[in-house]
Amino acid sequence: MNSNNRLSLYIATVSFSLTTVLLMTLLLGPDDFIVSQTYATLISQGESNNTIGNKTISHDPKSTVAAMVTAFGEPFYELTDAVDTGKEVVSLDPQQTKDSYIAQGYMVGIGNVTEHGTYVSTYSSPSISSTGKGMIVKGDNVATFTATDTGEYDNEGNLFLKGSMYFYSDSEDMESIDGKVGLYLYWKGNNGTDWTKTWLWE
Repeated sequence: MNSNNRLSLYIATVSFSLTTVLLMTLLLGPDDFIVSQTYATLISQGESNNTIGNKTISHDPKSTVAAMVTAFGEPFYELTDAVDTGKEVVSLDPQQTKDSYIAQGYMVGIGNVTEHGTYVSTYSSPSISSTGKGMIVKGDNVATFTATDTGEYDNEGNLFLKGSMYFYSDSEDMESIDGKVGLYLYWKGNNGTDWTKTWLWE
């Protein structure tokens, strides 16, 4: 390949990369794009050992949590012991379910809260991707959220999801999270335990 051809190929490659970034920024908005790229980098530090070819998948949630704590400090919102309140098959092709739950939690600066949520999940074994929405309630104060996440089951039947959520509230006790972005990790162990840890994107 002569020098002119190499130069043309280099220019084309750079142009394609810049166009891709520009399109992602326009589609997602600059904040969402930055969140997505930064979050992907952080969670890769504690990523599971995943060998798709021979189906070897082993999660390491402690390392992922440690990476998030290093980057953002302690989680500002934690949920434990979510209770499933409904499950519905919404599609067979693709395989999708709609799952509802209620959970108790604690949010720094706000206190004890109750979360009600519904997620629609799409399955492509062993991977899962979901979109959700819900309400976070403290007395007569309410915040709402929308969320997206992705993850997979490991070989032992543990589910680990990583996602982002957007908070909205005009309630006096919850206005501090209005318009904020949360980055969360969700774990559901094969022994029935589960937790969600969320960090604020400041």
